[in-house]
Amino acid sequence: MSQPRSLRQLLFLGTIGFAVAASAVLGGTFLLFESSRREVERDTHQLLSEQRAADEITTSLYGQILAAYQQLQAPGARNMERFDLLGARAYTRLRQYLFLSMTLEARLQVETIKEQHEALEVVAHGAFDLIARGESLAAGARVAEMHRLTEGLQLEISHFVALRERELEQLHEAQVAQFQRYVLAITLIGAGLMGLAIFFVRLIQRRVVQPLDQFAAATVKLASGDLAARIPPQRYSELEAVAQRFNEMADSIQSARTRIENQNLELSENLRNLEQAQQSLVQQEKLGAIGFMLAGLAHELNNPLAGILGNAECIASELGNHADPAVRRVSREFVTPLIRETGRAGDLVKNLLQFSRQSNTQPGPVALSFAVKVAAGLRSYAFTQAGKELAVNVPATLYVAADAQRLEHAVMNIMTNALEAMSTGGGTRLKLRAESTGEDWIALTFDDDGPGFAEPARVFDAFYTTKPVGSGTGLGLSLAQRFVTEAGGTISAENLPSGGARVTILLPAVAAPKPLVENQESSGQILPSQVEGAASLAPDLPVRSVAGPAGEERRILIVDDEPALRNIQRHFLARIGIRSLLAKNASEAIAILEREHCDAVITDIRMPGEMDGLGLYAWIEIHLPELARRCILVSGELAATRESNEFGVPPERVLAKPFTRDAYIARVLAVLQEVAVPS
Repeated sequence: MSQPRSLRQLLFLGTIGFAVAASAVLGGTFLLFESSRREVERDTHQLLSEQRAADEITTSLYGQILAAYQQLQAPGARNMERFDLLGARAYTRLRQYLFLSMTLEARLQVETIKEQHEALEVVAHGAFDLIARGESLAAGARVAEMHRLTEGLQLEISHFVALRERELEQLHEAQVAQFQRYVLAITLIGAGLMGLAIFFVRLIQRRVVQPLDQFAAATVKLASGDLAARIPPQRYSELEAVAQRFNEMADSIQSARTRIENQNLELSENLRNLEQAQQSLVQQEKLGAIGFMLAGLAHELNNPLAGILGNAECIASELGNHADPAVRRVSREFVTPLIRETGRAGDLVKNLLQFSRQSNTQPGPVALSFAVKVAAGLRSYAFTQAGKELAVNVPATLYVAADAQRLEHAVMNIMTNALEAMSTGGGTRLKLRAESTGEDWIALTFDDDGPGFAEPARVFDAFYTTKPVGSGTGLGLSLAQRFVTEAGGTISAENLPSGGARVTILLPAVAAPKPLVENQESSGQILPSQVEGAASLAPDLPVRSVAGPAGEERRILIVDDEPALRNIQRHFLARIGIRSLLAKNASEAIAILEREHCDAVITDIRMPGEMDGLGLYAWIEIHLPELARRCILVSGELAATRESNEFGVPPERVLAKPFTRDAYIARVLAVLQEVAVPS
């Protein structure tokens, strides 16, 4: 493309050219009219001069005749002088014609007048000579001839004047014709200038106005949101510079809009994530509040549950060996179910504590069966109430790398979603099963026979729900997907060919940690096998007497603010031949320890007063360090998977409420004999 020309140069040159042409036309017109005016003035002056000359010649001729008559009547030198003077004047006027521009006919006419005037003067001088000789009659004849010549000369002069008038008229007509031609030429030149002006205006319109219209149209399009609006290349440098600046601005605006749209998309995504995080945070806050509440509630529930369970086991022990079959039947039909239901209540409290506990920021190996058991324990009643079946088949040997609490939340969210779908759309059964798909992955599958997913591809979208307004937030499965993704796994949803829905979770598999297995076995809590086997508690449990050195009786200090629990523990210890010292708070326990010897201390952690069980344990560590190794801490707030060293003691010396008689006695024997609880 050639280098654009300068619009400024075009306008400058066009303006200069138009000004020069207009000035030339105006100057030429002025000169033309000035020349015409001068010619008219000159012709008029010449006509007047010739008319005056003709008049003077005629006057001079008649003066000469008059002088001749006067000389005839009264001869004298004066008349002669006057005659000569008038002749000279007439001759001078005749000579003026010889220097004028005139036709040949007019010039010949002047010569004729001159010759006749000379003839007149010859006749006059002859008459004057005759008068001087006294020949008056002959002189009179000569004067009469002079009069005749004068009349003829007058006619010639009149003819010459008429001839000159015709010539001047012809000249005037020629000047008028020339002036008309000048006017025509000026008109044509003016029309040419007008055409040039129109051309220049059209040129300005095409080269300036139209590009400006393009600029305005492009600006309107850009302002209305058409970011593709651009100005085409221009032929003039100034307009080309403006077009380039505009196009660069449009490119910048388009880039900025694209960037802003991308930022808006990112911001929308961040807002969605923030809403999810907010919902999750609200959920966590709720769970935290529930957990804080459950911590106190668990203590208040587990204390009476422990009392009920202990008393029931004591009653079962007393009635189980009774000689009366009816009494044994009462024990079997009433006491044994009481033990089992108490165990169920304790297991429910334990599951609630487990579910609401603080999330671990360092995910570790999690027993998949235990996490599913916690979630299933919390939702089993809802399934029963809805008339739906919840079947769980998860081997205890499967461990995954995840955060235990969030895994439990995810499992419960999927269970809840399936239960609601089956409750509204039909279906009777949710089946959970887990299996290893290799060395690296474990698959957890949820199959239900409900209506299936309306849109399987969207079930994990945040806030997507097919429930009525107010029936759900649409975050359950989204949070489950978020947990699984952050744990390094995958989650998928599909409809089964036979009907119903399936959700499959793949999580990284890990090996079962040995310490975790040992802790679980020795936790002292009510395990499912213990609850189910409560009816088979042997009423004739062998009583082992644990004697001290040299056959001395063993003594254990029991510290608990609940009288029923102090009494139950006293009965348990009596069965193995151990004497119990009872204290209702830490202050009483310290007073007893300061005056009496004790082989072990079993203290509740949460007790009223200035010092709780942990404070008492700290006092024992300082003042009776040997006894500190034989202390058992009892709590109604523990969850089964809490870290064993949370209270600064080995796991075998921590006991959770409610506890069974066998677990309690085994823990006591382990501490006294300083051996682990047998599996």
